[in-house]
Formats: sequence, structure tokens, C-alpha cells
Amino acid sequence: MWKNKHVVVAMLVAPVLAIMGWFAVDYFVAERPQAARPGAAYPLVARPNCRYASGRCELVNNDFLLSLKLTTDTGLPVLHLSASHPLSEAHGAIGAAPGGLDEPRAFSADAAGGTDWSLELDSEPAAGDTLRVAVKAQQSTYYAEIGTAFMTAKDSPPR
Repeated sequence: MWKNKHVVVAMLVAPVLAIMGWFAVDYFVAERPQAARPGAAYPLVARPNCRYASGRCELVNNDFLLSLKLTTDTGLPVLHLSASHPLSEAHGAIGAAPGGLDEPRAFSADAAGGTDWSLELDSEPAAGDTLRVAVKAQQSTYYAEIGTAFMTAKDSPPR
């Protein structure tokens, strides 16, 4: 079998054609990323660190990134939001899902650049609570609804 040059050439060329076919299908069929349109709303996807008591939660949509972190340095819990793009406004609501969410409250800007924001909370959320975040950047709205498991201590039980 190895003495037939056609078989040897076929065994060398077949993997190369398979790899080229894989990339060609991706090139012709894949969805192309598009720039955000002003006035449109886009969902943010939670990264895996949002599901565990990691202390941080990252929300993404293509190149737009939001990072959430809860601190209790001053006694009251404060939710910090950092964005990859300057934001014009940010709002958040926390509560027990589905109908017990608080009224959305506005984050306050920490710096003049518009990328760092904070929101003082009344109490530390439980692991079973839901956090809704909506931000506006470059006239587009980005929103997410996630659990608050990343904010709680590892040993605290859900409500």
C-alpha cells in the first residue's frame, strides 16, 4: 500500500484540504460582527465568574466589557462598575426574582472619564437575588440580568 504514490499523496493532501475546508466554511457562513447602532439595545453576556463567589462579575458583548465588584469598606455595601467604554448613564436594581426587584437606581460617576461608577446598596444581597444593570454608551443601551452569587460570601446561604 505504501508503495503506491497516489495513496501517499492522498494521505498527505487530505488533511490539508480538510483544514482549508473548515476555514472556508467559517469564512462564507459565519455571522459578521457589526458596529452598535445608536438607539439600539444590546444584551450583555455574563462570564463564568458571575456564577460563583468570585467577588467579580464581567459582562461582555463583543468588545464592550462591564466589570462589577461589591465592596463593604465603609460599612454599607457599594457596587462598583467599570466599563471599557465611557458611559453616559448607568442604572441598577437588585432584589429577589421574579417580582421582588427594587426600583432601578442610578449609579453615580466616580471619575470624569465616565468609565468608573458606583451604587450604594441598602444591604448586602443574598445569593438568590437578581441584579439588573442597564448602561448607555455612545447612544446605545446595554443591559443584563444576572444572579448575585458573585457578591456573596462562600458560606452564606441563599434567601
